[in-house]
Amino acid sequence: MKRKIVGAAVLATGAAAALAAASIPGAPITASPEPISGVVRQAEAYAQADPTAEAGMREVIRACMAAHGIDYTPPKSNQTLDLNAAIGFPRLTVVAAKTGGYGTPGSGEPAPDSAEGQLFADPAFVKALNGPAGTAPVTTGQGTGTLAGGCRGQGMTKVYGSAENYMLSTGIAYNSFFPATLSASGDSGLTKAVEAWHTCMKETAYPSFTNPQQAADAGKAAGGQEEIRIAVTDAVCRDQTNFHSSVDGVLDKYVTTRMQELAPQIEQVTRIRKAAAANAALVTASAPK
Repeated sequence: MKRKIVGAAVLATGAAAALAAASIPGAPITASPEPISGVVRQAEAYAQADPTAEAGMREVIRACMAAHGIDYTPPKSNQTLDLNAAIGFPRLTVVAAKTGGYGTPGSGEPAPDSAEGQLFADPAFVKALNGPAGTAPVTTGQGTGTLAGGCRGQGMTKVYGSAENYMLSTGIAYNSFFPATLSASGDSGLTKAVEAWHTCMKETAYPSFTNPQQAADAGKAAGGQEEIRIAVTDAVCRDQTNFHSSVDGVLDKYVTTRMQELAPQIEQVTRIRKAAAANAALVTASAPK
């Protein structure tokens, strides 16, 4: 008898599997003397996996799990990259603040006693998804590794051609710009942006907050309507001081340099994603409707 599980668990993505690589400090990134305005948005777009390829991989995994007697549909990944967040200041708008305060996301890890947690505690499910226990991870030249057995491995191979291609096009691409944000965090322009925001906040009901992260921490700790009040005040000052535009301007200098360094990798990833999207289109076209 098949067990039906529809989107009940978080499917480990290449980005999640490669996060260990992001914790390894890289060489400092120098500020470009000729930064490209708006390159931050280009970098954030590059960091995202191709949606067509990801849909195809989910379908391969679904069909593979069905063959193991498990009717499992992997959920869509909602992971996006915000380089402002990587530098410590997640983007915040007045509209978002009024709607949900700081909109604290979940950890992405299922609680052990939840349906998702129990699912991943089931050895039969884990074996079907990731391969037998003890299966060695596939690693890349960058030192990144991911489990590539079972149905996940089948999805990687059928859509991306190999586990290495999958990691390069997802997790490694996602983590590519953290060295730039690390270097940008010491830029004087960032200090000026924070000081301008602080000056604005001094004229509000929350004059003690010296930076947006402090405000966000206090808001999330308070919760409820107080969180929304803090978040809206914070967001208004960000708007009035062009805070995120200033942060983007700082990041542009370092991301421009990083994009130039990554040019060969970006070209390779572009080719892989194009082929993966074509493979995925064939998979989804033949999938049950």
